[in-house]
Amino acid sequence: MSELSSKADQLKRQADLIGLTREAVFTDEQAKEVLQGKITDGYLVKVKIDLDSLNGMVLILVSSIRKHIMELYAVVGTSPTFRRIRTFADHVQISTDLGDIGKTGGYDPAISENIGRAVHRAFTKEKLEELLPLWQKKDPSHIAEILEMPILAATKGRNIKLQAEVDKLSTAKFRYENPMKGVILPIPKPEDESASAQDASVPGISTEPAKGELSSLERQIAQYRSSFPKELNMKTVISPINGVEFDNLMEGMEILFRVPTETPEGLTNAQILGLIDEEGKISKEPVVGRFLGIAGNKTEYHIFAEGPNQYLLHSVEEHPVKVAIPKPSSMTGAANKGSAAQGAKKKVGNAPAQDSKSSGANLFILMGAFVTIVLFGVLIFVMVIL
Repeated sequence: MSELSSKADQLKRQADLIGLTREAVFTDEQAKEVLQGKITDGYLVKVKIDLDSLNGMVLILVSSIRKHIMELYAVVGTSPTFRRIRTFADHVQISTDLGDIGKTGGYDPAISENIGRAVHRAFTKEKLEELLPLWQKKDPSHIAEILEMPILAATKGRNIKLQAEVDKLSTAKFRYENPMKGVILPIPKPEDESASAQDASVPGISTEPAKGELSSLERQIAQYRSSFPKELNMKTVISPINGVEFDNLMEGMEILFRVPTETPEGLTNAQILGLIDEEGKISKEPVVGRFLGIAGNKTEYHIFAEGPNQYLLHSVEEHPVKVAIPKPSSMTGAANKGSAAQGAKKKVGNAPAQDSKSSGANLFILMGAFVTIVLFGVLIFVMVIL
């Protein structure tokens, strides 16, 4: 029982890590490479703050692929624990220390939130695009000068000293194993963040949704998810010749998917769908789903279908493709029946010809025998007379 429980926990952990990784990347292919350790999808910026009589830490988790802040923690106060924290320390140890401070109440939530909001505003997407190449080289030198004035303005402080380091890591692993979880909440992006980004780039244009507001694509996806208890991530079976184009897909039409069994989540989904036998062999047969619709924008297209047992099948494509559909079994059966009938017809048609040939041959033999007998009789008659 314990072994089964351990395996279930392991599968759940893998599924959770996959879900968290997808939030930091654009495609399933990138998520797979992150989970396999081929690429790293984020940075953790560690900033130590000495502000007048206060001390603290700011941890900023940044997606290096999507180029935005995923989580931001600001913990500032009077706890003596702050003094022993060093920016070069392991991020797990730093998070553990901050979690302990949160449990003992040794920080000021109001000041911490003001600082967190100021950091959010300072690290716009444009600013992150400038900093990411430096962080790739482990160069944190510009962080202090970017944050000093915004933090002073947010806290009305006088003296400030900042120290910063940058770690390259997996964003999903940090979030999943975070010791602060349930003790210290991340600081949310300010409601006026989209306006700040707008001022920093092009006046009058804002492409970022405000806090709590879903993008158009997210709203479309949410509509499909709302009617199903469980969602399975799949791969579209593509058929460039016989497939159906996006524009010609109709609701209820059967389309084909495959389970990406090269990932732990895929193996779990294959088991859920009954594609793994008792010997552990995985069936290569495609999974049939009834097409529901496509949620998309110019860079990604989310295909949704209803699969077996009311599972929501979900695949993502970067551009429109021709989707494979099941081969109609009735046509195949008809073709087989047709060929069989044709063969039978040939046999039936040949039978009379063969019978007529047999009859002709037999008649010819009888006539020959009759002529022979007559000639033999005439010969005997002549010999008797003579």
